[in-house]
Amino acid sequence: MESTFSYDKIPYPSKFFLQTHPDRLATIATFSGMTPPTVERCRVLELGCGNGSNLLFLAFNLPNAELVGIDLAANHIAYAKNAAHELNLSNTTFHQLDIMKMTADDFGKFDYIIAHGLYSWVPSVVREKVLSLCREMLVPNGVGYVSYNAYPGSHIRDMGHGIMRFHAQKFTEPMEKTRNAIAFLNFLNENTSDTKIYQPMLQSEVERHFRHEAADIFHDDLAESYQAFYFHEFAAHLEKNDLKFLSEAEIHARSTQTFAPEVREFLDAIDDVIEREQYLDFLRGRVFRQTLFCHREVTLNYGLEPSILDKFQLTSAIHPKSENPEFTTSKVEKFVGNKGLGIEINHPLTKTALFYLGQIWGQSIGFPELLQTAKQMLEAQDFADKDWEAQLKTARAILFQICFNTDLIDLSLYQPKAFTESSEKPRINALARWQLADANNVATLLNKDIKIEDEVSRHLLELLDGTRNRHDLLTQMSEFIKTSDAVQDKQELLDNLPNWLEDSLSQLARMGMFVS
Repeated sequence: MESTFSYDKIPYPSKFFLQTHPDRLATIATFSGMTPPTVERCRVLELGCGNGSNLLFLAFNLPNAELVGIDLAANHIAYAKNAAHELNLSNTTFHQLDIMKMTADDFGKFDYIIAHGLYSWVPSVVREKVLSLCREMLVPNGVGYVSYNAYPGSHIRDMGHGIMRFHAQKFTEPMEKTRNAIAFLNFLNENTSDTKIYQPMLQSEVERHFRHEAADIFHDDLAESYQAFYFHEFAAHLEKNDLKFLSEAEIHARSTQTFAPEVREFLDAIDDVIEREQYLDFLRGRVFRQTLFCHREVTLNYGLEPSILDKFQLTSAIHPKSENPEFTTSKVEKFVGNKGLGIEINHPLTKTALFYLGQIWGQSIGFPELLQTAKQMLEAQDFADKDWEAQLKTARAILFQICFNTDLIDLSLYQPKAFTESSEKPRINALARWQLADANNVATLLNKDIKIEDEVSRHLLELLDGTRNRHDLLTQMSEFIKTSDAVQDKQELLDNLPNWLEDSLSQLARMGMFVS
């Protein structure tokens, strides 16, 4: 299996995946009518854990959980064990092991099982073993997660995969294969005679590869063992192993809100969950799936009422677009999130609740408490209503629809404690400091993902080790900007540096990056 052992030549890049966090899995399972295992003290198994970056993030974030990682590559496991030692994480263990040799007798049962970026890139016999292990090792109310490339969207990736592998066979070294494969794909894109259909597909693949690291492309797009699936095929694989589809890793993946009325009517007429999901993939041209599953015997409920929100903590970066929004009237106010997606609301209690969520962004709040806080904020502005129960019911229904149809609000069951202030000498958490060494994303203590967009931001994070006050930070950041060849628009940055520093520290604090 060249694609497996190649990891000993070129390690997979360090990454963590928020969507695999047990809290995300438990939240979606609860939203689907399940009662999953408690997150704080769960047992987690990751199959194909790579260099352990994802499991180390989970172990750091869940100190009372027990986490086990399995991978075939010796260099991956050596790296993971060394990192766990450096981070003083005693709640996670890593094993260099062929999945084909794993048994439930050796490892016991797990509450959550993760297999990210594995299923489509291993031989069929290994895929069968993955699901058979999940059946044997998942506790009765446990949740599994498997990601894989999906059709119909992956037909375009299949085309690129075939072209790149054909051209790369002329070369021997992995990085040489990768560079030449991408170069040839770009050559085709620039020179094909079919500019109407073929070129746009080539262009999309070229642009996708330019966003990824070479090691990603080598392992994912030049893999010897590779297979995408229609969703109904994967669902059949689950059924064969006495497992069943639970949900995708995003609650709003079920939503049909963005489709035309005739499309929603077509989908609403489909009672079978698997058939409906497959048609959704046809409509969206889905390329990649992150599927949650459970044992076949588990009872699910997809027709939940807004009252389900009472079980969750809510967090959101949403904020009103207007600088002077009106909350006590029925005036329509537009609210937007970090990605620019917006919604328009005219209901006073809902507007106030959304405003408060944005004000405390980074921290979460229980749903009943959120509604009561919003009610008190309105009453403090002399807003009165003869039927508060009706107001609360309406707000509950609107917020339920926002949670179900958009990604503007995050739901959770487990909210870790984090220091959300910026001290005199701010210090980022140990995991983030470790991640800075070879990654472009760092994790916060509140399960947030911060992407490092530029060298100035990276250097600030490197300086936040708890030894420097504001004056020290300004002095050293100023010196870095003046002398770094990687920094553009230096004078503009220097002129705005004090404000930029305070804004950055405030943002990092709200997201739970610091320790006290």
